[in-house]
Amino acid sequence: MKKLVFYPEKCTGCAICTVACVIEHADKNVLDFKTSRIRIRVDKQKIIQVANVCVQCEEAYCVSACPVGALSRDEVLGIIKVNKDLCVSCGSCVEACPYKGIILSHVDAKPIICDLCSGNPQCVKWCPFNALEYVDINEKNISLVRAEREKMINLIKEIK
Repeated sequence: MKKLVFYPEKCTGCAICTVACVIEHADKNVLDFKTSRIRIRVDKQKIIQVANVCVQCEEAYCVSACPVGALSRDEVLGIIKVNKDLCVSCGSCVEACPYKGIILSHVDAKPIICDLCSGNPQCVKWCPFNALEYVDINEKNISLVRAEREKMINLIKEIK
């Protein structure tokens, strides 16, 4: 299985990943940055940039937090899928995600979660600094992936 990995030390905060995501998910050629599945948060004083995006974590805290079972994991891609018919827009999934990878849509208040662009994440493709990678996870690199996720969580806490 492949997962999205963010390397904060490579990120410049340019937000090209966000633009790529918005273009990929544009509805009727309307570019709405509020629907981006990846967001870059910047603290200019501390000179910190961090991506807020779903990293398809093994724990899937969002799935466990959903009181109505509206979230599930796609076993092929590992993405979290939203059943909008079941979702009650409570935001429990947003609160449960330590990566701040989920937002509620300003249109229908349903969760917006990275879908990995159906296995071809455009954020990875367009990042000019290779701050994002879509990597095959195996026994050799899982500890590195987890360490990068921990860095991400620590930076998110620092930017608050």
